[in-house]
Amino acid sequence: MNIETIQKRFNQYLNEEEKHLQILKEDIKTLQQFYPFKADTIEKLLTDKEYLRILDQLTYRFMKFQDTLAKLIRYYLLLKGENVENMSVIDIVNLAEKLGISINEELWFEMRALRNSLTHKYAQDYQQMAEALNHLVDFIDIFEKILNEVRQ
Repeated sequence: MNIETIQKRFNQYLNEEEKHLQILKEDIKTLQQFYPFKADTIEKLLTDKEYLRILDQLTYRFMKFQDTLAKLIRYYLLLKGENVENMSVIDIVNLAEKLGISINEELWFEMRALRNSLTHKYAQDYQQMAEALNHLVDFIDIFEKILNEVRQ
């Protein structure tokens, strides 16, 4: 793969991540009056169609953010001259951490666990969903920091 192709894909994934992050931030701002989230609040939000759409979009955008983050970091490392073609996502995360990106294996697995919690929200466990959404809010600054680091 040539450097132009790598740069093009990196830019594509960075733009996608910026879009996902912006929408996440806007949706969280819309729900900020309910933060920190509690089980009874989640139950009420799920009965309102507009809030349900926002909660669904938060879940979707977070899933897309994490999926694209793995690709973005892979292309970031390729731009840095690293040979990551046959590396697993965890190996890529570990290498990115060594190169100064604010991601590590623990954070990656926390993001995976959060993704699982958010995608299983329809199990009517409002407390679990409240905790997951609170955790998602906590991740926003980290996401922004990672994107700023790979931009440099």
